[in-house]
Amino acid sequence: MPTVHHRLMVRDHIDRMGDNSNALSALFYSHLFRLQPSLRVVFNGGVPRLNRKFNSMIATFKNVKHLEKISAAIESMAERHVQYHIELAYFPLFRESLLLALRDLLADAFTPELEHAWASVFDEVSTIMSTTLAQHAELQHPTPKDAHEADLLALIGGEAVVTSVHQRFYDAIYEDDFLGRFFHHRAKHLLVRKQTEFMVAAFGGENHYRGEPPAFVHMHMFITAEMSAIRERYLHWAIMAEGLGEVVCEAWLKVDRSFRPSIEKEHVDDCVMRCWGQMPTVVKKPEGYEPPVF
Repeated sequence: MPTVHHRLMVRDHIDRMGDNSNALSALFYSHLFRLQPSLRVVFNGGVPRLNRKFNSMIATFKNVKHLEKISAAIESMAERHVQYHIELAYFPLFRESLLLALRDLLADAFTPELEHAWASVFDEVSTIMSTTLAQHAELQHPTPKDAHEADLLALIGGEAVVTSVHQRFYDAIYEDDFLGRFFHHRAKHLLVRKQTEFMVAAFGGENHYRGEPPAFVHMHMFITAEMSAIRERYLHWAIMAEGLGEVVCEAWLKVDRSFRPSIEKEHVDDCVMRCWGQMPTVVKKPEGYEPPVF
């Protein structure tokens, strides 16, 4: 059980953390999506939205000293999570991801005593939420996977085929006068490897992806819905050129589209900078540019 001392340690640590909470947020989601790739679909907003969710959790921990006063608010938060399809089985993943993120951020400063304090406070809050979720289990409506999505990686033909599709895709994208400008300064073979690792996990295969979540990778890039639509044309072409067929192609694109809300932005001001002085990455469409036709 958490002691008052543990609760005060966590509260004081959160006060000292200040702006580092957003760095902790990025680490938290990176670990969470590595441990459970399917949660990328549940947590599919952009960086500001993900940070708000994370900081809301942190704010709850900060106020846990007065648990009797905030327990009703925690129960209400749990009821909202029912609508997000958050399951009881996810809480150990949240706990592990938070502790790993704190360890990454603090290194040696994350002492055993501080780790125990965070773990104890998390357990106390999650116990309340878990009880509420269990009482409202009938409200959960998980979306069933269709026949192909359940074993999509096998239908595609495995990781080697995913790699081949991405090689075709990036070969074409690099030659595009518009979207190619995002990539010319990056090594193509690394992009192929990282995108393959990410999508293999998203398709239900082994998760070897160690990069950041899409929202954080692209948070400083001004990527519009128009750009995403052009990108999808190239991806559709690459999938079909690999001989996979329209049914598998649509299943692949369905997964790919689920990440678009976390990447697209309506205005350049929606970009989030990684550090002070950084400028948004903005690519201007060349005059007379026409999207590809396949």
